[in-house]
Amino acid sequence: AYHDTIGTVGKMLPQARIDGVAIEPMLQKPNGRELMVGVVADKTFGPVISFGAGGTTVEVLQDRAVALPPLNSFLARNMVASTRVARMLGTFRNMPPVDMEALETVLLRVSEMVCELPWLREMDINPLIVDENGACAVDARVVVGSVAPSADRYAHMAICPYPTYLVSHWQLSDGTEVTLRPIRPEDAQIEQTFVRDLSDESRYSRFLNMQQELSPLMLARFTQIDYDREMALVATVDEHGVEVQIGVARYVINPDGRTCEFAVVVADAWQKRGIGHKLLILLIDVARNKGLASMDGEVLANNTDMLQLVAAQGFEIHPHLEDPALKRVIKRLARG
Repeated sequence: AYHDTIGTVGKMLPQARIDGVAIEPMLQKPNGRELMVGVVADKTFGPVISFGAGGTTVEVLQDRAVALPPLNSFLARNMVASTRVARMLGTFRNMPPVDMEALETVLLRVSEMVCELPWLREMDINPLIVDENGACAVDARVVVGSVAPSADRYAHMAICPYPTYLVSHWQLSDGTEVTLRPIRPEDAQIEQTFVRDLSDESRYSRFLNMQQELSPLMLARFTQIDYDREMALVATVDEHGVEVQIGVARYVINPDGRTCEFAVVVADAWQKRGIGHKLLILLIDVARNKGLASMDGEVLANNTDMLQLVAAQGFEIHPHLEDPALKRVIKRLARG
């Protein structure tokens, strides 16, 4: 194979300088379907992921679905189903159905790549051969380019993805393992249970009213957030295989785009164990890295625990201009 390649190049392009030859076995997948996964960077929308029929007929068939990342399992399956080649992925001409989970995994990993690697300008995986045993990228092309520095990790995205880099683990003094992470839309149930189980005093301190639980609209508002404009960090523990929320700290960026309003609440049974302190420190770091100038909030004047917590983190405490029962607390975030 090597000598054949050298001989062919010598005849077709005698002036070529040959640095080396890559030789690999021909991939034999009798039940394989040739697909294509691509990435392009749109000037308006940022990275766009495409999927469709692959191989030598990709330009002729023009069978392609496109989507904006980040993808989730539902969106990945939707992309596949919206193409003509999808009909060939099930049982087809005595061939068994392909491993759809493997195909979905490829799309999700490509989505993660374009989210976390802003310098990835283009990518083609063609063909991606998928059969009943999995998926194999036979050939690929990647184009990278320089990116202007930005405080926003996802400035290149039209839709801000789930900030996985903020997920961390922490241990309480008694050895309890706590997960600290951004909230997700699927956290609606544990968020509702968390609020419902708060004492009347804790609930009033957080919402300044006596509501027993969150309305469906509020629940969606608290869990389906735009990570580019706000952040909610939850603390959770595992109780007999079930994830339980024990605290949350959140901020929402004000209309001026430079400041944010925050709130912190911890489940009654978990208070005075450093959870509120940890959540607030993490929230301040996220807001500062976002480039915000200050963080402010309203605290009941008789909520001494919260006032002590924010004072320990350098918040200024001021009388409220409209309500003597409240205090206004402000933290300057500018570096240096």
